[in-house]
Amino acid sequence: MRRIEAGSYYSYLPEGCKLCRKGAKLVLFVTGFCNNKCFYCPVSKAKFGKDVVYANEREVKSVRDFLEEVELMGAEGIAITGGEPLLKLERVREFVSIAKKLDMHVHLYTAIPADEEKLRKLSAVDEIRFHPPELKSPDAYVEPIKISKKLGMDAGFEIPAIRFEKRIVEIVNETNAFLNVNQLEVSESNWKHVVERGYSVKDYYVESQDSRGVVKKYENANKFHYCSARFKDVAQFRRRLIRMAMNHPEFYAVTRDGTIICCRIEGDLDLAERILSDWGVEYLRFEDCIETSADIKVEIREALKSEGLKLSLVERYPTSNRVVVELIEI
Repeated sequence: MRRIEAGSYYSYLPEGCKLCRKGAKLVLFVTGFCNNKCFYCPVSKAKFGKDVVYANEREVKSVRDFLEEVELMGAEGIAITGGEPLLKLERVREFVSIAKKLDMHVHLYTAIPADEEKLRKLSAVDEIRFHPPELKSPDAYVEPIKISKKLGMDAGFEIPAIRFEKRIVEIVNETNAFLNVNQLEVSESNWKHVVERGYSVKDYYVESQDSRGVVKKYENANKFHYCSARFKDVAQFRRRLIRMAMNHPEFYAVTRDGTIICCRIEGDLDLAERILSDWGVEYLRFEDCIETSADIKVEIREALKSEGLKLSLVERYPTSNRVVVELIEI
C-alpha cells in the first residue's frame, strides 16, 4: 500500500483518481434523476430528482457553460455523475464526445449493470465505476465489468464504507477490476438517515473503529484504493481552487488555500468603468459588481467613493458562483 494525503492510500490508483488528486478533474453532474434511493446519497435537495446539469458549481444550460468551466479550471478530465447518468445516455454521449475532442480523460459512475449494447455506446469512456446500491446484488455487475474491460475501459467498483461485502472483493479479484472505497460523507440531505442507522458522525464524515475495520477488510482486493473524506478537501478541492485561481487575471492575489483577494466595486458600474479606464486600471465586470486589484491607489479609491460607489476588500472562491469568504468595506 502507498499512503498519500489525509489518510488515503492505495495499491492501485485509477487514472481518474490521479486527476482528482491533481485538482484537474471537472465533476459533471448530468442529471438529478435516479431510480434508487440509497440512504447515504449526499446529493443536495436542490439537485436530487431534478433534471439539471452542473459542471462543478456552474449550472450548465448550454455547451458554452461547460466549455467555460473546462477553461476556468484547466480541466484535464471529467467525472460524469448524478443522479444516475445512464438515465440520460444520449446527454452523456454528447458530453463524452466533446471531452474526447478536447483530449480529456473521462470516467463515469453508474449504479446500472448495463448490458453490452449500452456499454458499446459508452466505449469512448476511459473508465467506468459501478456502484451496487447499498452494496446489494454485486453479482449483477460481473458481466458489465468484463464487457467494459473488453471494450477497452478500465472498470471496477466504487463504494462507500458502510459495511463489508465479501463478494465485491471476490469479483474484483476474479475480473482484475479495481475497488475504490470511500469514507462515508455526511451532508444535509443524508445526515438524518446515516445517524438513524447508528453510524458515528464526526464533522462531515463517518469515523469509528467499526468503519476503519470495514475498510481494512476491503484491502484484500488486489487493486485497492481508499479515499478519505478529508482528502477531498485537503487535496482535491484545494488544488482545483488553486488551478482556477491561477487562471484569473494577475491583479487577483491568490492565497495558499486557493481563494482570491480583490477590491469589489458596487453601484453605477458604467461610471466605475469610466473612472478605472481613465486611470488605466485592469478590472473584470460582472452583472452585480466590478472586481479589480486590492492594491489600487488611494487616489483611485477616493475618486470612486466620491461618486457614491461602494468599495470592499473581498476574499472569495475563484469558482463561477464567486462565493465570498470574507468581505470588509473600505
